[in-house]
Amino acid sequence: MEIDDNCVVAMHYKLNNGFGELIDSSQGGLALVYMHNTNAILPSLERELTGKQASDVFDLVIYPEDGYGYADENLIQEMPRAMFADLGELSIGMRINIKGKDDTSQLVTITQMDNENVVVDGNHPLAGQVLHFEVGIVSVREPTPEELAQGYATGSNANGNTEPAGKA
Repeated sequence: MEIDDNCVVAMHYKLNNGFGELIDSSQGGLALVYMHNTNAILPSLERELTGKQASDVFDLVIYPEDGYGYADENLIQEMPRAMFADLGELSIGMRINIKGKDDTSQLVTITQMDNENVVVDGNHPLAGQVLHFEVGIVSVREPTPEELAQGYATGSNANGNTEPAGKA
C-alpha cells in the first residue's frame, strides 16, 4: 500500500541539522505513527512521503523555507524577570507559554536571562535550520473508523501494536 491521504504511517527517522548534529531520532524506540495529510508533521515531509511504501528507506533535505521558516528578529523580546515570578525557577532553553498583547498564548524559549530580565524567542527552535532526514517506512495501513472520526492516528502500526520496528 502506498502512502496517500489519511493512511496511517509508522516510520523511523533520524533528523540532523545542516552541521550534522543529531536533533531527534526514533531509533531504539517506538516508530513515529501519524495519519498522512492531517498536518501532523511538516507538509514538506508529507509531500516526500506520498507514494512511498513499507520498507522504503530514503534520505531527504528540507531547507528553512519548506521547514520552519527563517528566524524573525521581531519574535525575540526582552522582558522583566518579574513577569515570570509565578513560574518558579527559570532556565536557558526552557519552553513556556506567555500571553500576548491580544491575550493569545505563544510558546517561547528562554534564550538569555539575568537577575532583572529574561530574553524569550518566539521562533520555532528549528527556524533557519536545514533539516536532514533519514527515513524508514515501517508500515502503511488504512485508518480505523475511530481514527478517521478523530482525525489522527492512535499510534499503532500495521500489526496493531506499538513495538519498535525497522530502521530509519
